[in-house]
Amino acid sequence: MDIIIQLIGALGIIASIISFQLKKHNSILFFRTLNEFLFAIQYFLLGAYTGMAMNLIGCVRNIIFTKQVNKNKKTTSGIVIFGFLFALFGIFTWQGKKSILIIIAKVLSTVAYGNKNPTIVRAIIFITSTSWLIYNYCVFSIAGVLCEAFTLISLIIGVIRLDVVPALSNKKAKR
Repeated sequence: MDIIIQLIGALGIIASIISFQLKKHNSILFFRTLNEFLFAIQYFLLGAYTGMAMNLIGCVRNIIFTKQVNKNKKTTSGIVIFGFLFALFGIFTWQGKKSILIIIAKVLSTVAYGNKNPTIVRAIIFITSTSWLIYNYCVFSIAGVLCEAFTLISLIIGVIRLDVVPALSNKKAKR
Protein backbone atom coordinates (compact mmCIF):
# COMPACT_ATOMS: atom_id res chain seq x y z
CA MET A 1 0.00 0.00 0.00
CA ASP A 2 2.87 2.39 0.78
CA ILE A 3 4.20 1.97 -2.75
CA ILE A 4 0.78 2.77 -4.26
CA ILE A 5 0.49 5.86 -2.05
CA GLN A 6 3.88 7.12 -3.21
CA LEU A 7 3.10 6.27 -6.87
CA ILE A 8 0.01 8.45 -6.71
CA GLY A 9 2.29 11.23 -5.54
CA ALA A 10 4.72 10.48 -8.38
CA LEU A 11 1.93 11.20 -10.87
CA GLY A 12 1.37 14.47 -9.03
CA ILE A 13 5.07 15.25 -9.46
CA ILE A 14 4.79 14.88 -13.23
CA ALA A 15 1.78 17.22 -13.36
CA SER A 16 3.60 19.80 -11.23
CA ILE A 17 6.78 19.78 -13.32
CA ILE A 18 4.79 20.22 -16.52
CA SER A 19 2.73 23.09 -15.10
CA PHE A 20 5.49 25.65 -14.71
CA GLN A 21 6.98 25.07 -18.14
CA LEU A 22 3.81 26.33 -19.80
CA LYS A 23 3.17 29.87 -20.98
CA LYS A 24 -0.59 30.13 -20.58
CA HIS A 25 -2.52 30.65 -17.35
CA ASN A 26 -5.14 28.01 -18.32
CA SER A 27 -2.50 25.37 -18.96
CA ILE A 28 -0.66 26.11 -15.73
CA LEU A 29 -3.88 25.81 -13.71
CA PHE A 30 -4.99 22.62 -15.48
CA PHE A 31 -1.81 20.80 -14.48
CA ARG A 32 -1.78 22.39 -11.00
CA THR A 33 -5.35 21.10 -10.51
CA LEU A 34 -4.30 17.62 -11.57
CA ASN A 35 -1.34 17.85 -9.19
CA GLU A 36 -3.53 18.96 -6.28
CA PHE A 37 -6.13 16.25 -6.91
CA LEU A 38 -3.53 13.48 -6.97
CA PHE A 39 -1.91 14.74 -3.80
CA ALA A 40 -5.32 15.08 -2.10
CA ILE A 41 -5.73 11.34 -2.64
CA GLN A 42 -2.24 10.68 -1.33
CA TYR A 43 -2.74 12.85 1.78
CA PHE A 44 -6.02 11.07 2.53
CA LEU A 45 -4.23 7.72 2.38
CA LEU A 46 -1.46 9.07 4.64
CA GLY A 47 -3.97 10.45 7.17
CA ALA A 48 -2.79 14.02 6.43
CA TYR A 49 -6.29 15.48 6.36
CA THR A 50 -5.33 19.15 6.36
CA GLY A 51 -3.29 18.61 3.20
CA MET A 52 -6.15 16.68 1.65
CA ALA A 53 -8.72 19.38 2.44
CA MET A 54 -6.47 22.21 1.22
CA ASN A 55 -5.85 20.44 -2.08
CA LEU A 56 -9.51 19.59 -2.71
CA ILE A 57 -10.51 23.19 -2.11
CA GLY A 58 -7.57 24.20 -4.30
CA CYS A 59 -8.94 22.12 -7.18
CA VAL A 60 -12.27 23.95 -7.02
CA ARG A 61 -10.47 27.29 -6.76
CA ASN A 62 -8.34 26.54 -9.83
CA ILE A 63 -11.36 25.61 -11.94
CA ILE A 64 -13.27 28.74 -10.92
CA PHE A 65 -10.26 31.02 -11.42
CA THR A 66 -9.56 29.57 -14.85
CA LYS A 67 -13.11 30.42 -15.93
CA GLN A 68 -12.92 33.90 -14.40
CA VAL A 69 -9.58 34.73 -16.01
CA ASN A 70 -10.82 33.43 -19.39
CA LYS A 71 -13.77 35.83 -19.17
CA ASN A 72 -11.51 38.70 -17.99
CA LYS A 73 -13.41 38.84 -14.70
CA LYS A 74 -11.78 39.96 -11.50
CA THR A 75 -10.87 37.26 -9.00
CA THR A 76 -10.76 39.52 -5.94
CA SER A 77 -13.94 38.17 -4.36
CA GLY A 78 -12.78 34.60 -5.09
CA ILE A 79 -9.46 35.29 -3.40
CA VAL A 80 -11.28 36.44 -0.26
CA ILE A 81 -13.78 33.56 -0.29
CA PHE A 82 -11.18 30.86 -0.90
CA GLY A 83 -8.80 32.44 1.61
CA PHE A 84 -11.59 32.15 4.19
CA LEU A 85 -12.35 28.55 3.16
CA PHE A 86 -8.70 27.55 3.48
CA ALA A 87 -8.52 29.05 6.96
CA LEU A 88 -11.83 27.47 8.01
CA PHE A 89 -11.02 23.98 6.74
CA GLY A 90 -7.51 24.31 8.12
CA ILE A 91 -9.01 24.83 11.57
CA PHE A 92 -11.45 21.91 11.14
CA THR A 93 -8.67 19.54 10.09
CA TRP A 94 -6.01 20.99 12.40
CA GLN A 95 -3.04 18.66 12.88
CA GLY A 96 -0.67 20.92 14.78
CA LYS A 97 1.72 23.66 13.75
CA LYS A 98 2.45 22.06 10.37
CA SER A 99 -1.12 22.94 9.36
CA ILE A 100 -0.25 26.64 9.53
CA LEU A 101 2.32 26.18 6.77
CA ILE A 102 -0.17 24.97 4.21
CA ILE A 103 -3.02 27.24 5.25
CA ILE A 104 -0.75 30.22 4.53
CA ALA A 105 0.59 28.53 1.40
CA LYS A 106 -2.93 28.00 0.06
CA VAL A 107 -3.97 31.58 0.76
CA LEU A 108 -0.86 32.83 -1.07
CA SER A 109 -1.37 30.44 -3.98
CA THR A 110 -4.95 31.72 -4.21
CA VAL A 111 -3.57 35.21 -4.72
CA ALA A 112 -1.16 33.81 -7.33
CA TYR A 113 -3.73 31.81 -9.28
CA GLY A 114 -6.15 34.72 -9.22
CA ASN A 115 -3.59 36.70 -11.17
CA LYS A 116 -3.40 36.13 -14.91
CA ASN A 117 0.28 37.12 -15.13
CA PRO A 118 2.30 33.85 -15.25
CA THR A 119 5.41 35.66 -13.97
CA ILE A 120 3.62 36.60 -10.76
CA VAL A 121 2.17 33.10 -10.48
CA ARG A 122 5.66 31.58 -10.66
CA ALA A 123 7.10 34.05 -8.11
CA ILE A 124 4.44 33.44 -5.45
CA ILE A 125 4.38 29.68 -6.00
CA PHE A 126 8.09 29.61 -5.20
CA ILE A 127 7.20 30.65 -1.63
CA THR A 128 4.23 28.30 -1.32
CA SER A 129 6.16 25.36 -2.73
CA THR A 130 8.78 25.81 -0.02
CA SER A 131 6.04 25.65 2.63
CA TRP A 132 4.64 22.45 1.10
CA LEU A 133 8.12 20.94 1.04
CA ILE A 134 8.33 21.33 4.81
CA TYR A 135 4.76 20.02 5.32
CA ASN A 136 5.43 16.97 3.16
CA TYR A 137 8.51 16.18 5.20
CA CYS A 138 6.43 16.40 8.39
CA VAL A 139 3.73 14.00 7.09
CA PHE A 140 6.24 11.57 5.52
CA SER A 141 5.13 12.15 1.95
CA ILE A 142 8.26 11.14 0.07
CA ALA A 143 6.59 11.90 -3.23
CA GLY A 144 5.47 15.26 -1.83
CA VAL A 145 9.00 16.21 -0.82
CA LEU A 146 10.31 15.15 -4.22
CA CYS A 147 7.45 16.97 -5.95
CA GLU A 148 8.20 20.24 -4.22
CA ALA A 149 11.93 19.88 -4.86
CA PHE A 150 11.22 19.27 -8.56
CA THR A 151 8.64 22.05 -8.57
CA LEU A 152 11.18 24.49 -7.15
CA ILE A 153 13.73 23.44 -9.77
CA SER A 154 11.08 23.69 -12.51
CA LEU A 155 10.05 27.12 -11.24
CA ILE A 156 13.64 28.35 -11.36
CA ILE A 157 14.04 27.01 -14.91
CA GLY A 158 10.67 28.51 -15.91
CA VAL A 159 11.56 31.91 -14.46
CA ILE A 160 14.89 31.94 -16.28
CA ARG A 161 13.47 30.60 -19.57
CA LEU A 162 10.16 32.50 -19.66
CA ASP A 163 10.79 35.63 -17.60
CA VAL A 164 14.48 36.51 -17.36
CA VAL A 165 15.75 35.59 -20.85
CA PRO A 166 12.90 37.36 -22.70
CA ALA A 167 13.35 40.44 -20.50
CA LEU A 168 17.07 40.52 -21.25
CA SER A 169 16.37 40.03 -24.97
CA ASN A 170 13.93 42.96 -24.93
CA LYS A 171 16.52 45.20 -23.27
CA LYS A 172 19.11 44.28 -25.92
CA ALA A 173 16.59 44.89 -28.72
CA LYS A 174 15.82 48.39 -27.38
CA ARG A 175 19.48 49.41 -27.45
